[in-house]
Amino acid sequence: MVLTLGAIAGLPAHPLVVHAAVVLVPLAAIAHLVTGWRPAWRRSFAIPVALIGFAGAVFAWAARASGEALEDRVKDAARAVGQRARFGDHPEQGDAAFFWAMLLGLALIGFAVLAWLERKRELPRWAPLAAWGAVVVIAAVATATMTVAGHSGAQLVWKDVGNFVRGG
Repeated sequence: MVLTLGAIAGLPAHPLVVHAAVVLVPLAAIAHLVTGWRPAWRRSFAIPVALIGFAGAVFAWAARASGEALEDRVKDAARAVGQRARFGDHPEQGDAAFFWAMLLGLALIGFAVLAWLERKRELPRWAPLAAWGAVVVIAAVATATMTVAGHSGAQLVWKDVGNFVRGG
């Protein structure tokens, strides 16, 4: 059974939950970039940063599930009036953003475990820095894919509004 998230208080859930993912994924990426490279900061902030990454992943899942529900709803409405709904590359971009947000959430949890192990055991000095660098790469891709998906979604919704406002 697939859990879908269609509406919140009668409004499509997608535009409501997508904003959390679009904010939390880059926030987790920046927080990791800033705090993960220094041992004292890594030990202090790895768990809060992992929680931000986990929340970003959860909201990315909610954005994907609600986006699929909204896509079905829009297709049905378009079909009812003899039209075809057009989404461009947004669904595929959303899938990529979801994948990388999940990977980032898992990587940040793994990094928090590594930071905890660093306190308890002797790890090679290079291990936390290598892990930090690997997570930075994942974070960069997650942020980029989330930005691309968010931008294409905004264009789908708002591109014609600009013409209306300008009178064109």
